[in-house]
Amino acid sequence: MENYVKAVLYAYPLLETVETDYGEHIYNKAILSYKSEKPAEVLAEYIVGELIEKERLVWLKTLTEKVLATLSDVERTWIAVRYFGKEKRIKSPLPPNKRKEGRGFLSEGQYFRMQQRLGNRVGERLVALGLDKTRFEKEFKDMKIFEEIFKFLERKKECCVSQRERKWINVGKESL
Repeated sequence: MENYVKAVLYAYPLLETVETDYGEHIYNKAILSYKSEKPAEVLAEYIVGELIEKERLVWLKTLTEKVLATLSDVERTWIAVRYFGKEKRIKSPLPPNKRKEGRGFLSEGQYFRMQQRLGNRVGERLVALGLDKTRFEKEFKDMKIFEEIFKFLERKKECCVSQRERKWINVGKESL
């Protein structure tokens, strides 16, 4: 799976409030512009740049929502387990103690292969909707949010399973 796809998935929870957050930031910057020591032209360019960034991130959020909507409930749960972080963001179609059909009995190898296939599917759907690697690098890669996510991806070992993920792939084993 391409790193830009991972970056989009890691960024998605942060994009939930992007429109409101950017709107407030831009509004405040404009209202308080009289206190700035920068020339009006520089400040105007900054605000326009922020508006463009906001629109791009809103588009990305919408695009990601469309892609996620094409996945099954179980696939969305596995994406949430891997990329969305906090437990409250994981909306499982079944409570953990009621999962069946092998969903609670994955080995780490099976889990990684399943995540790889799922990530590739998400990547294909992003491309189909207009976000390929070239467009991502042109429009998003230099944004601060993605710079931080790429730093995180460089540090994160792909082979490691987090405690949160381990909890989800090992559900039910202790009851055997």
